[in-house]
Amino acid sequence: MAVSGKTTGKNVHVSMGLILGFLTIFLIIYGIFLTNFIEDYQRSNPTGSLPIYISYLPLVCYIGALFLGIGMFIYIRNVNLQKTREIQSRKKVKSGSIYKQALFITIFIFVFIPLFGPIFDQGKNTQNFSIYNEDWNGASDFRNTVEQQGYDIMSIQSSLSATERLNKSVLLVLLGPNQFYNPIFEIPYFINFFKNDSRNSLLICHDHGSTSTLLWEIFIASAMDPDIQGSVPVAIFPDGILRDNQSYDTRPDFPVIRSFTSHPTTNGISEILLSQASSALGEPFTSIPPGWDVVGYSSDYSFVDKNGDKKYDEEYDYLDLSIMTALLPGIPDRWPLAGYSHAMFMGKDLGNGRVFISADASLFNNELINNPSYQNRQFAINIINWLTFGETDDWVVAFDEAHIRPEYSSDLSSAGIFGVILQYIVHLSTNPITSWIYPIIAIYTLRKYLPKKDEKARKKKAKEQEKKEERERFRTSSFFAEKIEWYREKGKYGKALVLLYRRLERKLNTLLVERKITTKNVIDMKIAKEPNITKLKTRRISKFMDRIIAIKEGKSKVKNEQDFEDLFFEMEWVVNNL
Repeated sequence: MAVSGKTTGKNVHVSMGLILGFLTIFLIIYGIFLTNFIEDYQRSNPTGSLPIYISYLPLVCYIGALFLGIGMFIYIRNVNLQKTREIQSRKKVKSGSIYKQALFITIFIFVFIPLFGPIFDQGKNTQNFSIYNEDWNGASDFRNTVEQQGYDIMSIQSSLSATERLNKSVLLVLLGPNQFYNPIFEIPYFINFFKNDSRNSLLICHDHGSTSTLLWEIFIASAMDPDIQGSVPVAIFPDGILRDNQSYDTRPDFPVIRSFTSHPTTNGISEILLSQASSALGEPFTSIPPGWDVVGYSSDYSFVDKNGDKKYDEEYDYLDLSIMTALLPGIPDRWPLAGYSHAMFMGKDLGNGRVFISADASLFNNELINNPSYQNRQFAINIINWLTFGETDDWVVAFDEAHIRPEYSSDLSSAGIFGVILQYIVHLSTNPITSWIYPIIAIYTLRKYLPKKDEKARKKKAKEQEKKEERERFRTSSFFAEKIEWYREKGKYGKALVLLYRRLERKLNTLLVERKITTKNVIDMKIAKEPNITKLKTRRISKFMDRIIAIKEGKSKVKNEQDFEDLFFEMEWVVNNL
């Protein structure tokens, strides 16, 4: 009966573990299924929308799978602990160990989701304008076109800072991003991106997304740093869809751009097809210093439809410019969005780098770039070649996939989860404001692998023994035997130290030439002599010089023999390190 009971208990434990494991896997697979279902529904029904709670069901599945995984781990661990107690009698277990193990298993699951996620979704990003999306709304053919020109391609799934590790010039392509660009991370990035010693370029394809705000961030970044050769101008994109009643294909929200200026990007270009494009305000806004070179315009019969009624309405279709009246005197508070041509394509040569702005990203999607009636593909080639100065070997074309995400749900694809996890690591480790926290996290995480307390005590004891032996050697020296007894009897350790300081003083007079011996002059001399000197060394020299100068001037005293010996050895170190 006892054997039967043990066998039954073992079977129960195994069954419970299998049930938790199967439930965890089921929730993960079901979450992925729901994610794909929601994305397919939104693509096939662009005007319809699912109830808001539906978009959160995949997230609920993943969270449930996470908790079940943690529960399974704790359950199995407790079973193993119970068996261990039976074998080894009673054994104390740290109260916090279960929670620590649960924390580490949680981190483990999040880290490995991006590795196992592609098993279910093949690692594809089906978002609009993704270079891995082969549907009509993707940009896989644009990527193939660039590759065929001989360029190296890179996709950014985490943070723009990932490009800082490349040893080539970077053409950063922002193709219809819809996610917020954080100025805390992006402004420092773009300051480095456009430095004079850098040779980088930028292609921004605005598509009713987040690049309008980003342009202000880039303008601030380029204007606040004197090392940047030329500032990036600001483009003003009013909300709404451009409708061109004179030049269009099928209907006015598919405008055809036929008005081009002379520019390297427009060579051989006569017609470019757009789809529900945005637009940038033209003159006088494109001339705001440092100014854009506009290379493509809509017709004079185009307007921006802000309220979606498909006609120009003065009551709604205007732009509020009250905040810009100080920058542009004479500009009215209400700027109409009709009656003139709109700027669609703009470029700016910064010297070492270049910037190109398109008011639409759809012109490079798989549907329009392959339309044989228009020259979208050749226009893309012209733009890429101009931005890279025609040098294919020295450039990497980096597509920002991190800011292309679903608009109505969370991105739970393997690529999206990977980007979310990695972006914080890249952000925090490369940003100068937050990079200091990583050593602290590393020490906290790896502290159990650091030397133990007993080992530290042993090293400390060995160091003290070495110091004691050094003191004994000092006491037996001829100098100590002849001089220290007199100073000990009189207690004049300060005068003895000043006499010893003369040796260092002569050396300092030689090194400083005609400058006075001060702590600042000594440190400046040492840094000029040794530019790579560590802060620890400069701090140690500075501390000693402050003390010895104060002793010589009578502002500080050497209290006892121990203090005297410490200063003597420090003086020897300073002499040897100047």
